[in-house]
Amino acid sequence: MKLASAVLLVALAPLAANGQNGQRTIERINPPTLSTPHGYAHVVIVQGGRTVYIAGQVALDKDGKLVGDGDFGAQAKQVFENMKLALAAAHVTFADVVSITTYVTDMSQVDKFRDLRNQYFGSEPPASALVGVKALYRPDVMIEMSAIAVARK
Repeated sequence: MKLASAVLLVALAPLAANGQNGQRTIERINPPTLSTPHGYAHVVIVQGGRTVYIAGQVALDKDGKLVGDGDFGAQAKQVFENMKLALAAAHVTFADVVSITTYVTDMSQVDKFRDLRNQYFGSEPPASALVGVKALYRPDVMIEMSAIAVARK
């Protein structure tokens, strides 16, 4: 039992050291052994930094009013704008996002979603999961997104 503990501590030591000096690296990988992704990375490796978790963002404005009732594109844009505000509150940007999970009620809108995702993430896409669901917490909400970001310090 003591040997296993010692091995674990040695294995974690380099990660702890990277986090202590404030350095952070993000490596996005699309192995040739996997299919070519469309606007996301299959693998994201992070060393160092401070982890930020953003709860599911929906298309509500700051007053709690739905933006884009019945309009997936308008709702998706509001979700990305809300995500931008949430990231800014944690002093990070879309470039610091390493993973997103998005839930949509209409998978036929995937192209609109991908176009917006590409606009906000550009050439540094995160690992990404897109899940079709029957419904979200309200019947008029069509999209919800959560994110994980890693700040530089």
